Amino acid sequence: MTFSQCLSAYMDKVSCNAAELSSAADIAPSTISRYLNSSVTPSEKTLLKLAKALSSLSRQNGSELSEAEIFSVFSEAASGIEIDYEHCVGNLKQLLSVLNVTNHELARSLSYDPSYISRILSGSRKPANLPQFLSSLSLYLAGKYFDTPYQASIMKLTGNHEKALNANELAAVIRSWLGKTAKDEPPQIARFLEKLDAFDLNEFMASLHFEDLKVPTVPFQLPTTRFYRGIPEMMQAELDFLKSAVLSKSKEDVILYSDMPMEEMSKDPDFPKKWMFGMAMLIRKGLQLQNIHDVHRPISEMLLGLEGWIPMYMTGQVSPFYLKEPTNHTFLHFIRSAGAVAIAGEAIFGQQGNGRYIVTRNREDVAYYRTRAEDLLHRALPLMQIYRKEQKEAFQSKITVLLEQGKSYRRISNAPPLFTMSSELLAAILKRNAVPEERGKAILSYHRQETERAREKLQDTAYLLELPEMTPEEREKNPVRLPISELFPDMDIRYTEDEYLQHLEETEGFSRDYPLFSLSRDPHAAFRNIDITICPGKFVLVSKSNPPTIHFLIYHPKMVEAFEQFVPPIIEERQ
Repeated sequence: MTFSQCLSAYMDKVSCNAAELSSAADIAPSTISRYLNSSVTPSEKTLLKLAKALSSLSRQNGSELSEAEIFSVFSEAASGIEIDYEHCVGNLKQLLSVLNVTNHELARSLSYDPSYISRILSGSRKPANLPQFLSSLSLYLAGKYFDTPYQASIMKLTGNHEKALNANELAAVIRSWLGKTAKDEPPQIARFLEKLDAFDLNEFMASLHFEDLKVPTVPFQLPTTRFYRGIPEMMQAELDFLKSAVLSKSKEDVILYSDMPMEEMSKDPDFPKKWMFGMAMLIRKGLQLQNIHDVHRPISEMLLGLEGWIPMYMTGQVSPFYLKEPTNHTFLHFIRSAGAVAIAGEAIFGQQGNGRYIVTRNREDVAYYRTRAEDLLHRALPLMQIYRKEQKEAFQSKITVLLEQGKSYRRISNAPPLFTMSSELLAAILKRNAVPEERGKAILSYHRQETERAREKLQDTAYLLELPEMTPEEREKNPVRLPISELFPDMDIRYTEDEYLQHLEETEGFSRDYPLFSLSRDPHAAFRNIDITICPGKFVLVSKSNPPTIHFLIYHPKMVEAFEQFVPPIIEERQ
């Protein structure tokens, strides 16, 4: 557990907010904010002050926490570690993240207490017999993941290009790599965000000639039931299913699930294009797609898969889900259900070419697979909630509730938030952009509500705003948008240079009036069209600001953690 997480947990235990802790410990509110946002680690002297203050507050609230105990826990969370061991722990955390191994699973398998494993991974504890610990760990991981889809991820991470012949060889690879310095890799979440930032739905639809697509009505001649074997036939099965679903009269939702590796199919340059065209036809027909993702894989592969779905997410007709339980690594499954046709497949891992697909229009079989797909969907959880303009009211209600839950927030944006802007400046910007009167009134009303809510919330909530340090030339080339994506604007309202600088000045003044509001300047403008709001451990909101506005509300723990660790990349033109 990091120090910020540790501090937040104790604040929850004693039921105090940041302002109360600041007063009790005689520490500036802005400093408490930085501790909660992990931007600063306190000295030993400050740890003592925090421990004393929390112990005192606990007595007032009836929980009686020991000052010595709190200080001990804080010291462990904030302690320094040896440089070589730091590399080892860093590699270990990276490996466990790739393999989706939890602390509890590791503790149970190695006969350790989960809290001890947590302290090892935080760097505050070092195993008494480090070689023995690493050997036991390597043997466990190798035994579990040898000859599974995860083996390729282990070999790639460790820089080994040859396949391990048995579990002992794989254990040796893991053991050797844990002691080496991990190489720097491009941030996994950054690639996903760069793809989202650059994506333009209007351009994508134009490239497909989407508005010109005509849903065909000529019957598709497919046997009532057909079996497909081998990779080429499996690709044809996918396309046959899509054709049948498009041509049928059914308007039922399409349910999709697969834990089959798709590498072999993706090697055919024509198949992805044909598959994407078929999915576009389903959307053009007006069908809703319920897609259950296989997230029990390395996060890099998970995000790579999500990238391919971005165009369809943006249409508002695709809802993503995931299964909380891990799928079987040996038996692979595939099922897709539309109203009048279904496709199902199965294979053994490593031998996908020997698997079999079935595409059927038989009523009894279609009903069976529909029930099975619906049962699977009922077990699934939302991977993210996607809001377009049509869901404006639902989005605003949801985000209002969520923003009342956290004790700290981090926002990465090109523009300061609307609540730091004066009403006079906002009115001037709206007037210059010739915003219609009724629309302008709605924006001004939203500004008043947001300002009141923010000022109240910032009495006890830490808010870290990260803004890029752009040059005037960059802002002239890419003018910054007014931050009103929550209103799903149908106008692209931009700042002038003077307006942006004035808003920035007002934001700096706001931070002086509200010490828990911190402003951080980054010399790298990573994104032009997205804003990111992170509530640690709870949710992430990614807002696509260029029209059409769309918001992605993410709950999945692994993705939330990836965003928490995210550092905006340096873009090439700024290097």
